[in-house]
Amino acid sequence: MQESQTRDTSWVAQKGGMETVAGLATSRGFAAGEVYLALRGGRIAIPERAIAPDDADGEVLRYRTAQKSAKAQIDKMLDDLRQDGGDDSLMVLASHLEIINDVSFSARIEKCIYDNRICAESAVRRVTDEVRQIFMRMKDKYMRERVKDVDDVESRILRILMDRDDNPFAYLVKPSIIVADELAPSDTAALKKDLVLGFATDDGSTTSHVALLARALGIPAVTGLADISSRVKSGDFVLLDGTNGAVTINPDASTRAAFDQMVEHERQLAEFLAEDSSGAGVLKSGERIVLSANSQPGVDLCDLKRFGAEGIGLYRTEYLWLKSNDEPSEDEQFEAYAAAVRAAGELGGGARVTFRTLDIGGDKLPRMMMQREANPFLGCRSIRYLLRHRDVLRTQLRAILRASAIGKAAVMFPMVSDVREMVEAKSELALAMRSLREDGIPFDEHIQCGAMVETPSAALNAVRLASECDFFSIGTNDLVQYTMAADRGNGNVANLYQPTNPAVLRLVQMTAKAASDAGIGCGVCGESASDPVLGFLWVALGVGELSMSAGFLPAQRRILKALSKCDADELAAYVNGFLDVRTAEEIYDFCLRFLLAKVPRFEDIQSFFTRAQTV
Repeated sequence: MQESQTRDTSWVAQKGGMETVAGLATSRGFAAGEVYLALRGGRIAIPERAIAPDDADGEVLRYRTAQKSAKAQIDKMLDDLRQDGGDDSLMVLASHLEIINDVSFSARIEKCIYDNRICAESAVRRVTDEVRQIFMRMKDKYMRERVKDVDDVESRILRILMDRDDNPFAYLVKPSIIVADELAPSDTAALKKDLVLGFATDDGSTTSHVALLARALGIPAVTGLADISSRVKSGDFVLLDGTNGAVTINPDASTRAAFDQMVEHERQLAEFLAEDSSGAGVLKSGERIVLSANSQPGVDLCDLKRFGAEGIGLYRTEYLWLKSNDEPSEDEQFEAYAAAVRAAGELGGGARVTFRTLDIGGDKLPRMMMQREANPFLGCRSIRYLLRHRDVLRTQLRAILRASAIGKAAVMFPMVSDVREMVEAKSELALAMRSLREDGIPFDEHIQCGAMVETPSAALNAVRLASECDFFSIGTNDLVQYTMAADRGNGNVANLYQPTNPAVLRLVQMTAKAASDAGIGCGVCGESASDPVLGFLWVALGVGELSMSAGFLPAQRRILKALSKCDADELAAYVNGFLDVRTAEEIYDFCLRFLLAKVPRFEDIQSFFTRAQTV
């Protein structure tokens, strides 16, 4: 189960000259090495200089020149990162570019120069302070995190105006563990990966841009360490545990030996799991469970084959919108979808890609398309948005259909809460097909069309909904959220995010039975599919496909091989008997004990999953 991100991380364990500081496990992995201390030393000090009226035009010109230089710097970094495939890095720098290019942002700075008769540096500071306060007052956590983007943009423009090179990594010449008070996203994006063993920072959270970038680069990181930058100096030797969230400074011999054993255990476990890195998910009694991967634009598709995916069970198309300031064209979408279909084709066995149509709203808000709503998770999101903006849906469906001519593909509509929505979406699919025929463009005339079941109404109406679908895919993330009326991203109600709550289990079983009775497939593509306990529970309740991050597939395959259909039926019978008498925690604990008794090394396998999911 996922850890709360609000736990106390302030403790420090000391032993002689050694000390261990606990923080947030931000990016999984282990690193040992020397410290490279990168301190920004707070905000850049600027000249508070008044100007004569005749000098205002000159200061505006200075600002515009600095703005142009800042844009050129970021453009170059973006070009470099596109070659390296750093998708999250691209998103961060694109956010900086968006601020720099914002007409109203620049207009406010220039107006501040003219109205207050102050130098460009002072105007930049005043306006960014105002913008910073606007973001900090927002309730949405993601929007508050954008304060870091504003800080980074301000720092970049001021350095250019003042002709300063404040690059904290100017002297990084050998592989080191980066320790910093804070890291600007662009700092992390511009670093050369081969010189970074890990990150440890005073500031930061597991949802910040820096955390996303560290995970995208595959670099271990621990954030929220309070004052780690004041506890170390460059050249100190440290052990960084990004899996559990701790940094040990100047470890003694016994601590280093224990750390090495932990790393070796992790390596052996990875090798053990890799033994089952290919082949279908098959119960020991012979029944087949499809094991697919979740993917999205920018993810390395090579992992599909390496981890033995049987297809892409969820392709998150919305990331084409989220990583750009512009709505992607039909051709841009087609190129991304075609690449996914080709990659799936290399897996053999008729592997397909299930394309989820644009799933925006809630916590995913492309600024070029949507206005923030008072209650976005219950607002115009996903299929609701697409049916109100049918030009967007038709363009996307044409791109998906074009990709289906290359290899096996399917279309899946998210957040269906009413059968009528599915009927209307299928009508748009038929129109997209007709337009392609008229244009003489080939596509799969028999492409399958399914619904994501992630609202209680969809599960309760599953029998009727099944008559309009070729398959179901249960999105447990939202199904739990809407069933329990508890925002899964809100730590204050994290105790109510319960996949094994009897209400949720009833809805999953109801959906799986409706699919079985209708002769259509039913899978789970939510994060719970990668939980070692929940994955088999969903199978026991009638689910025939599990789709998850590719790295978890070997472990789930190992679990399934150790279990039989009789085991699944036995677990289902027990759980059904508990629905009126046990709590969510009691049901989960029972399933855990059930699997511990039947799956060799299950405790080791579970620890692999749990550590990976806490970040």
